[in-house]
Amino acid sequence: MIARVLLLLALSFGLTSRVGADEAIGRVNIAGYNSRGMCTGTLVGPRAVLTAAHCVVDEAGAMRRVADMVFVAGWDGSGHAGASRVASVDLHPAAIGENGARVTHDLALLRLKEALDIPPLALGTAPVQGPFTLAGYTARVPHRVTRDAGCAGAPRGPVWRISCAIEYGQSGGPVLYGDGAARRVVAVLSARDAGAAIAVPVDGWVRRALARAR
Repeated sequence: MIARVLLLLALSFGLTSRVGADEAIGRVNIAGYNSRGMCTGTLVGPRAVLTAAHCVVDEAGAMRRVADMVFVAGWDGSGHAGASRVASVDLHPAAIGENGARVTHDLALLRLKEALDIPPLALGTAPVQGPFTLAGYTARVPHRVTRDAGCAGAPRGPVWRISCAIEYGQSGGPVLYGDGAARRVVAVLSARDAGAAIAVPVDGWVRRALARAR
């Protein structure tokens, strides 16, 4: 119910729209007939949102109804910087395995129906050690972005283990490197691991999918 209400509010004309710092980070809301969900996503192009693949598929790895998905940028409980329903979803070609979404390639790019007039966050690369800032919405604090700075990373196979803990809802959120205009999205939050976060680095597939979405 909450996700459906937020979806309707965000797309209504009566809700305040504003743009400020980090408004490219938003909620990915999914409200279906008998299910609802929330993740975090990052606007990386006027019509492109980077998030985690497991946010948009079910436990078996089947795509959820795209018509039920909406991205709300900069949501703070009373206003937003822009919102759009999702037109289509690109999953990383290795995102889904026999047992559902794979953490190792837990990446998806959402294509929005409407371009948002918000400066997107650029993609980048970074040393795995960081320091990083993790950002996202949580089930405990669902109406504003939670940030953790100064997080250190270490490689764990193809993914990164980052020293800061995350909560449900932060999946799909950005791992940020750098400050100010130099800040870049370098990975996507995927899972929790004993008080730490598991993140999937931005790879060539993300860059190619973003180029197609423009």
